[in-house]
Amino acid sequence: MEFNPLSTQNWSRAFNIWIEDIQVCFQPVMELERVLIRGGLLRKVRGLTRVSAAFVAVFFTIHCTNPRPSAPASRGGLFLTTNFSSPSDYELGEASWYGSEEDGFEGKATANGELFDPNEMTCAHRTLPLGSFVEVENLVNGRKALLRINDRGPFVKGRILDTSRQGAKVLGFLGQGRVPIKLRLVKADGNSTVLDSSANQENPFTVQVAALSEPLHVERLSRDLQDAFGPVDLTEVRTRDGRLVRRVCVGSYSKMEDAQRAAEEVAKRFGNRGVEPFVTRRRS
Repeated sequence: MEFNPLSTQNWSRAFNIWIEDIQVCFQPVMELERVLIRGGLLRKVRGLTRVSAAFVAVFFTIHCTNPRPSAPASRGGLFLTTNFSSPSDYELGEASWYGSEEDGFEGKATANGELFDPNEMTCAHRTLPLGSFVEVENLVNGRKALLRINDRGPFVKGRILDTSRQGAKVLGFLGQGRVPIKLRLVKADGNSTVLDSSANQENPFTVQVAALSEPLHVERLSRDLQDAFGPVDLTEVRTRDGRLVRRVCVGSYSKMEDAQRAAEEVAKRFGNRGVEPFVTRRRS
């Protein structure tokens, strides 16, 4: 049948057809709306979302309020410096020993004037006051010993203590030569103590830059050090193998921290000469 635009009946029939087509096209959307809304799916999704949000909130609350383990503060060196500021302070490093039949130290005067007896429980330390006591632990076998400081040394970078032969025997490293240790300053009865700061005023710290036997090298290094850091002290000593050397030291410091900074600066400027600066006392 041809469509007559002048016939109202034809226009009515065409309109009804268009309405049916539109309903057919939107039927999937209407079905989806019925499933989502009337079927309660959106309500279920909203419910699950609230549960998930609550779980996440609880998780982050626990995570953020749980204290994190804190690492112990480092105070320089392997564990801390030799500035014993509290009874719990320790010094870590290597220990060696002296007093064998070959090194010739037996019967020689120590830094505090005593004659060295390798059979006594004594030791040498670079900075702790003479006459003070240290508890030393061999970190290899766990043995401990109480030693009295009556000498200065060891003057080798990395080593922090020279024990007598008897001390090495008690600590169990007589046949090893050197061993890693931990030491702490104590009283004569072994109880913890602290370093009296007045000792730093009476006998300040200094930086030993080198121990040289060649006079020309001593003169050249001393001149360069004096230009950069001020007056240089020279001290003649005899090594274990019998050589006469001069210890080249610079600076005078009442605080260990200042002396350590100076030693680092000396190493930075003169390290290319093979020197290994470390802190010691100006006087024995």
